[in-house]
Amino acid sequence: MRLFRRFQLIIARLSATRPGAWFVRTCVQPLDRLVLRVTGGRMGVVSLVYPTLVLITTGARSGVQRRTPLLFLPDGNRVVLVASNFGRDRHPGWYYNLRANPQAQVNIYGHTFTCWAREATGIEYLELWKRAVRYYPGFAVYARRAGRTVPIMVLDISMPT
Repeated sequence: MRLFRRFQLIIARLSATRPGAWFVRTCVQPLDRLVLRVTGGRMGVVSLVYPTLVLITTGARSGVQRRTPLLFLPDGNRVVLVASNFGRDRHPGWYYNLRANPQAQVNIYGHTFTCWAREATGIEYLELWKRAVRYYPGFAVYARRAGRTVPIMVLDISMPT
């Protein structure tokens, strides 16, 4: 297990560099979307290294259903998502979608759940941020690069649909 954790940290450090983030965003993520679609969300490229889910939101402006593969931190009956957007200077689209329409779905390893999203604030935010950075150190690099406070969304999960 220690060896796997070391591997995870190496991947996190590499993907947090500007070239690494570009590579993940433009090459790995599209491939990951395809593999997740083909396997019904049971497996993806990124999920070989970090837990990945597919977030299904309703577009804030368009009203169109959007599917986004994301790293997540499991937390009991909750899922924690970090809106780092690979260190870009604005929040990712899925964040705005959840703010406008907090009811969403997540597909976790082939199982779809309905969830309700809210933004973490105060002490809860600080605690979750520490956990997220310990788990995936790239989040801290992304936050410094972006020069913005990176939002954390907490999704309360209901039974499978």
